[in-house]
Amino acid sequence: MKALEARAVRLLVSSLAASGLACKKGPPRAGARADAGTVVTVYVAPAPESADRLIDRLMAVAARHGWSLSVRTDSAARTEADLAIVDSAGTLVGRLRTGAAAASEARQLAEAVLP
Repeated sequence: MKALEARAVRLLVSSLAASGLACKKGPPRAGARADAGTVVTVYVAPAPESADRLIDRLMAVAARHGWSLSVRTDSAARTEADLAIVDSAGTLVGRLRTGAAAASEARQLAEAVLP
């Protein structure tokens, strides 16, 4: 019985090792975007009923471009975020932070998401 158990353990370990090696990241593709992997920080302060839809649209645009998205709602984030989306007289407005590391990505997000 010990020989069967040992064989099963070896088979399990070897299959886990093989799957682990197969999952490693390959070389970059020829058509890979230079901005893939960029982290865009967004401060969101609209009314709660529209926040979910807005965040869904932000996530869809970021996923399409391969960007990581950090959505924050705390007041400290307003000055730190690349893009601040606020409610101004009932209209959502995007404000870009001057000197933001991901300024062009934040601008693209604002153009794609805001009316």
